[in-house]
Amino acid sequence: MNSPSASASAAPRCARRSPGAVLRSLGRLALETAVPVMTGHDFRRMREANRDFERAVAANDTGAALDADDRFHAVPIAAADNPVLSRIVERLHPQIHRILHRKFSTLLAGRNTIEHHDELIEVCAEGDARSAAELSGRHCSELGGHVNQLFDTDQFAEAATDRGTGRRLAD
Repeated sequence: MNSPSASASAAPRCARRSPGAVLRSLGRLALETAVPVMTGHDFRRMREANRDFERAVAANDTGAALDADDRFHAVPIAAADNPVLSRIVERLHPQIHRILHRKFSTLLAGRNTIEHHDELIEVCAEGDARSAAELSGRHCSELGGHVNQLFDTDQFAEAATDRGTGRRLAD
C-alpha cells in the first residue's frame, strides 16, 4: 500500500503531467493540420515571436517570455482553423501557464526552446507536417521531463521573481 507521503508526491506530478500530455497531443494535431496551409506570413510571425522570446530570456523577463511563447504557438493553432482545438487549448492554458511560469522563472531550458522554435519553423516551412508534429512532441516531452526533475529535486524551493514586474512568482 502507498504511504501518505508517496501519494502526496504522486498527486502533484500527475497534476503537472496530465495537462502537458493533452497539450502535447493537441499541439501535434495542430501542426499536422496547419503546416500544409501555413504561409510565409505565418512563418514571419513565428520568427518574430521567437526573437521576442529570445530577448525576454536574455532580459530574464518571465512574463515577456511567456507572452512571446504564446504568440509563437498561437500561429499554428490559428492556421489549423479548428475551433474545437482552439477552445480546448484555451481551457488548458491557465494550468500550463502556471507550470511554464515556474520553468521560465529559472530561465532553465530557455536556450533549448529558442533553438527548438527555430528548428520547428524550418520544418514547417519545408511543409513536413509529420516531422513538425514529431519534433514538437519530442520537445514537449523533454520539457515535461525537465520540469518534473526540477520539481522532484525541489529546485523551485527558492523564491523567484519576475524581473519584468518584480512580483513573486506563484507556485
